[in-house]
Amino acid sequence: MAPVRGRRNGKSVGPVQGSASGLRTCPFKFFHECKDGKPGSVGFFRLLEHMQSTHLKTECRRLSLKGAISKDLDLFLDVAEVLRAGDKWLCGKCMVMHALSRGCKHDNEVVLFAINSGDVEDFIVGIRKPCQVVVDTNPRHPTGLGGKVNLLEHVFSLPIQTVKSIPPSCRLLFAQVLTGALRKVVASPGSVDNWVQLLLLPRCTLQVVRPSSRQERRSGNRKSLQCSNILHALTVWKDGSGFDDLVSSLLNNVEETGAPRGECRREEDKERDPNIKQCLRKVRDGHFTAAVKVLCSSGVAPLGDSTLKALIDKHPVVPPPSSPSNPLAQPTLVVDGECVLKCIRSFPKGTSCGRDGMRAQHLLDAVGGEGSVTSSGLLASITEVVNLWLGGSCPKVLAEFVASAPLTPLLKPDKGIRPIAVGGIWRRLVSKVAMKKVGKEMTQYLGDYQFGVRVPNEAEAVLHSANRFLNSFHADGSLALLTVDFSNAFNTVDRTTFLQGFISVARQSIDLQT
Repeated sequence: MAPVRGRRNGKSVGPVQGSASGLRTCPFKFFHECKDGKPGSVGFFRLLEHMQSTHLKTECRRLSLKGAISKDLDLFLDVAEVLRAGDKWLCGKCMVMHALSRGCKHDNEVVLFAINSGDVEDFIVGIRKPCQVVVDTNPRHPTGLGGKVNLLEHVFSLPIQTVKSIPPSCRLLFAQVLTGALRKVVASPGSVDNWVQLLLLPRCTLQVVRPSSRQERRSGNRKSLQCSNILHALTVWKDGSGFDDLVSSLLNNVEETGAPRGECRREEDKERDPNIKQCLRKVRDGHFTAAVKVLCSSGVAPLGDSTLKALIDKHPVVPPPSSPSNPLAQPTLVVDGECVLKCIRSFPKGTSCGRDGMRAQHLLDAVGGEGSVTSSGLLASITEVVNLWLGGSCPKVLAEFVASAPLTPLLKPDKGIRPIAVGGIWRRLVSKVAMKKVGKEMTQYLGDYQFGVRVPNEAEAVLHSANRFLNSFHADGSLALLTVDFSNAFNTVDRTTFLQGFISVARQSIDLQT
């Protein structure tokens, strides 16, 4: 059976690969649906070779083909049967066929054909047989509330990085997808599933693609590969079952697409100091102040039991604070789009992401880049979701995922550990909005008795004031200043007691005003 060809403007064109969804239809899938007789025919084998020579030159097409084989059991078996009949095997990494005696060379390894199970599945190396996926115990198919939370925890634990900035050609589509996810949350705030999809959107669609060959590492090819993967993921997301498909692919291919490939790095990169590599990254991104700070730092503590114990000692596990039984009868905060946009733009350049992978730059790209034609609708949706958070409408079961932050154990000059916590952008955006809304009133209420709320350079103000006092009264050496830090009070103080005290003071203030 020859490939189906079409005509355009009276001229013969190549095999038809268009589809209504905008994705390229896999020729494997087309043949699988239309073939007659048993697999393994000469026409089918010629189709395989024709595809390899003309249609697998772009990474997007290779991924489309690989996804079709990995999801359809019948198609998987048909392809494997054809390969066995032709005495060839298919490499799942590069989607290239080889003779049984030949290996497939990659940068860090050589993939060889071997008879393992004795079945036809041995002829497809690197792609799991679809029927081998255990559905009922895998968190990618959650059932009930507990399953959704377990899915969120599992995906957050995967070593996946998101792009620092959305490519211009992908911003319009990302803005549309993000708007749709936000509107689903607004339409049904009590649905945990809608919130989970919003939190997993960046990891499913904006993950960094790791080049697998020297040709893909070239600047132009790498950018094209990244754009095509983002566009493909966003297009799949817009389909009916796109979320489930992307999460399943994410869990299946995390070792190939998510985890950093240290073995593929060049030898000079392995020997280079980590601070220098991080400094070069900051310089390439235009963050020169951060680059200087990186060079002056002591680096990150090595992964080990001692580092983990130090982090636990500094951040002990304590029960979450309980909500007051008699809260103040005050209306919830409501903000407008202009306030939200100012807060989004107030994030420092190069702000890191939290566990969900969403960055402030992603929001800026979606609102103001090529997707500016949809900026008003997207900003309105973001504002509505922010107001839901301010009103306490987010399900409490998701609190630890929204408000938590991963810790980076930086080394002090004395080899001690200084944990740096980077929270999620959504939680930080809501905090910024709330502070901007009540900041002036809080400053007037607290007066000059504090240096923490809306006081610029508050730590420096305290330090310089103490130094001036010592310099003024220490001429004869009779005055000394002792600073004591008995315990880690910030991480051990009872937040419930703090909330109760704050409410008590607020009630007294209201009584005095009335």
